[in-house]
Amino acid sequence: MITIDGRRVLSRRDIREQFGYAISTLERWWAERDTNGYPDAVGLHGTLYWYEDEWKAWDKQRLNPEGMLTRPELAEKTGYTVRYLESLWRARNANKHPLGMRIGGRLRWNRQAWDDWNRQRLRIEDIEPTVEGKTGDEDYLIGPAEFSRILGHADTSTVSKAVKTPPPGWPQPDEWEDLPSGRKRPKWRRQRALAYRDRRADQPIRRGRRAGSRNARYPYAGDPRLTLARKLLAERPGATNAELIEELALSAAPSSSYSTWTKILSSARKNPR
Repeated sequence: MITIDGRRVLSRRDIREQFGYAISTLERWWAERDTNGYPDAVGLHGTLYWYEDEWKAWDKQRLNPEGMLTRPELAEKTGYTVRYLESLWRARNANKHPLGMRIGGRLRWNRQAWDDWNRQRLRIEDIEPTVEGKTGDEDYLIGPAEFSRILGHADTSTVSKAVKTPPPGWPQPDEWEDLPSGRKRPKWRRQRALAYRDRRADQPIRRGRRAGSRNARYPYAGDPRLTLARKLLAERPGATNAELIEELALSAAPSSSYSTWTKILSSARKNPR
């Protein structure tokens, strides 16, 4: 057995012989290492090797993904929207987002590692974290950064604009915090922000009148998202809503909330053509 720096290492040939994985599979896992968390390699005499303990730990977690959550599951546990989690993942090169692991064709993240990373991110950005089971949410005041997070925005520009020019249904601040600079920061009760998000999610996205939307025969008729949902349902008839929505949210379709995708899927099932 070859060692590097006193640690046992495995080549692809060693892994194939000991664990039975095809070389092509090992090469694919290595090529997808940015998304599946595959261990780093070390080179020796033109051959790639992996530290045995690190590779075995990775493979064990891949086969037994305890504590590994998909994006919809992570959204349900943390209170973040799927859309917001997507924005954090897209910015992973800048924000050091934990690597995911592709299991059964779906990306998953270790819950504990993700929570540790998120707490650090919130400290840096000075955002109040969402707390599972928190009581008294109606009295929990939040600022523009947290309100933006709830709405799925990557920054506070949209909320800041809404404070100056409120869109229909926008909640007026409950309090104004005096800042050392002399400016005032708006504060809202978190429950009101959540209620606004839910009301907004129930409304179809308005980007001009869509073809076929006038006098629609059924919900989302003529909406390209409905066509996409129908296609995915035909391809994966046994998939759950959470699995379908994760794929739909990553598609080229307009960004939509989890509840909106649920309604679109419902319409697609009732109106398959």
